[in-house]
Amino acid sequence: MDLSNFTPYTVSPGVSTVTIGKNGMAFSKTAVIRLGKPEYVEFLINDKDKMIAIQAVDEQTEESTYFFKPGRKNVMVRWNYQDLIERISEMMDWDTESNTYKIRGEYYPDGNVLTFSLGEATILKK
Repeated sequence: MDLSNFTPYTVSPGVSTVTIGKNGMAFSKTAVIRLGKPEYVEFLINDKDKMIAIQAVDEQTEESTYFFKPGRKNVMVRWNYQDLIERISEMMDWDTESNTYKIRGEYYPDGNVLTFSLGEATILKK
């Protein structure tokens, strides 16, 4: 059987998600794997449609942000950027002091990007 048109697919439990709360923003293992465990990403905000996105980029990209350390065993990323949490909380009128919000991502392989529609967040009570 000719497998030349096949590409490897890394299987990971769960789905690509981001969780946002008072202590930061956490990207799930599957989200990190889906992007190919990039060392750098570009973080994008769409105020109009209430969405965020992360796209794998290289270090030379002007707005790149450090994302995943190569060789790390724990495949998850947590950002503790308080100004970013406040920005998203204000945009969505969220109470991140009392609630944590979980959003499922949608992966687009053409641009190696994950998008998250914040309006579809599930509230995780503490």
